[in-house]
Amino acid sequence: MKISKLKVLLYFISLRLSRRFSSTKVVFWRKNSWNRILKKTPFYHSYVDKQGAFPKMNKSIFMENFDQLNSLGIQKERAFSLALKSEETRDFSSNIGSISVGLSSGTSGNKGIFLTGKREKEIWVAAILDRVIGFSFRKRKVAFFLRANNNLYESVNSKLLTFRFFDILDPIPEHFEKLLDFSPQILVAQPSVLVSIAQLFEAKKRKPFFKKIISVAEVLEQDQKEYLEGVFGKRVDQVYQCTEGFLAHTCSKGSLHFNEDWLKIEKAYLDKNQSRFHPIITDYLRTSQILANYELNDIIHEGPKCNCGLKSTVIEKIEGRSDDVFSFAVKENEVRIFPDFIRRAVLISSDDISNFKVVLVEPKKVVVELELKDQDGKLKTQNLVKNSLTKLFLKYNVEEIIIEFREFKHSPLDKFTRVKNEYQKTL
Repeated sequence: MKISKLKVLLYFISLRLSRRFSSTKVVFWRKNSWNRILKKTPFYHSYVDKQGAFPKMNKSIFMENFDQLNSLGIQKERAFSLALKSEETRDFSSNIGSISVGLSSGTSGNKGIFLTGKREKEIWVAAILDRVIGFSFRKRKVAFFLRANNNLYESVNSKLLTFRFFDILDPIPEHFEKLLDFSPQILVAQPSVLVSIAQLFEAKKRKPFFKKIISVAEVLEQDQKEYLEGVFGKRVDQVYQCTEGFLAHTCSKGSLHFNEDWLKIEKAYLDKNQSRFHPIITDYLRTSQILANYELNDIIHEGPKCNCGLKSTVIEKIEGRSDDVFSFAVKENEVRIFPDFIRRAVLISSDDISNFKVVLVEPKKVVVELELKDQDGKLKTQNLVKNSLTKLFLKYNVEEIIIEFREFKHSPLDKFTRVKNEYQKTL
């Protein structure tokens, strides 16, 4: 199915104009057409008629009601089967009629299925051109390293823009010569893959040629960002996109902004200081699957207003997911330690750490994996990390924590997370 370039152009103009306004200024005229789609969606039909408040939604409820939440009459079993087959065969060209089907990696404990119709593809292409790739009359090539391809990405190909998918199922070093031959101006990948690519450029003493670097899919840690910008000599932009849609982009000044000209963003605060929140989103452009009053599990820190001219909310950082917060029982009370504090405890312990994982595997057992710059000081670094983490836990009155060290391992097919709570996820 080919997308209409004329419609992409019209959506591009519309989005270019609307991004200067906040959702309160723009959403009202998007909402009318969105309400018409709600009436075609079994789950929400009665809410539209009764003018009632939409129920709170999350990924688990969303997937349980998949058949009732899409306006296309597509059954979850059929969509999941197609998406899983595409994953296994690495052939991502199959559709259900004109509908693309994708499968999320499921870092929050549930795999998500997303459906994309022709109109949504055209809007997505326009949004990516406007807010990520940038429009240009010069020919440009884009290399994107992802776990799974989707014909949604391939739809961006044109005479001026060529996309090439690099499958991270294959070892990154095997892609390096192909990447050099392709010589893309724009590189898109998750942070862990970007680091691997940067290390290859350093090891092979090749000069990077990218004009734009875009981080996707994982949390971009500050030390990773600094390393990548040092190697590539370019600012690393971010795209906040997940199963739930294209949520935020990096502006001309380098700030990450919610796309509030089609998203309604509400905040469910997680701490007394209201420094962290879950975004509750309503997407007025997504019509194949309705997203209304949908609470994401991501922990967001709001940033100060940006002087780029955009009115939308700035994201200072994405800390991770709430189900990766460490939780302990202390004197019949629950003590919660956010991922940022755990990351900091490890990073300040030693300059010899290039990467790490801290995983809660039992009620009072933590496994730490360290990737070190110098293996000769391995035991010393482990002791420094153990002392730093113990000090952090004691600050929260969490005592007798077992800290075990293992070899650092990571598969590119998994989203890389430095802090994980595997114990609570199994309950």
